[in-house]
Amino acid sequence: MGKIFLRYGRDDDIPRLIAGGVLSGSTSDSATWQERLALSLAEQRNGRRLILVAEDRSGLVGMVQLVFKFPPGYNDPEAANGFDVAMIETLRTAPRAPAAVSSELLQQAQVLAQKKSVTTLTFCLSLDDMRGITMAKQWGFKEFRIMPEPNRMLAFFRKHV
Repeated sequence: MGKIFLRYGRDDDIPRLIAGGVLSGSTSDSATWQERLALSLAEQRNGRRLILVAEDRSGLVGMVQLVFKFPPGYNDPEAANGFDVAMIETLRTAPRAPAAVSSELLQQAQVLAQKKSVTTLTFCLSLDDMRGITMAKQWGFKEFRIMPEPNRMLAFFRKHV
């Protein structure tokens, strides 16, 4: 595996994340990936979240978002409350990414969370994402809530850091 560099996401990463296959498929709502990332980057500038990207010689190979406080209109203090609970969101890697990229992104997100005095991290996954659920458990996250949505069931996991 070549050297992976982690850094904060920038506006010019949006087309590279999409073109590189880090973000593919449909989003969970009607917004496109480009629209969602633009909103997320604005929230990063406002201190509500951090976006980390992983890059190697071939380009961007992964991304994770760490949500400290949800935007107005979305209230779930068990998942992210702006103080001691933050949520891991949009952990994605390109198909060509080495297996360790997800772990490196998650590990760095945990370090950054601790620096912001976060004591609990949460992770939300679709119940049909068996690979993601298995990985979350391997990383030490424990299931604490199931929530129905119109088209799917979500499982929430948490971990004390």
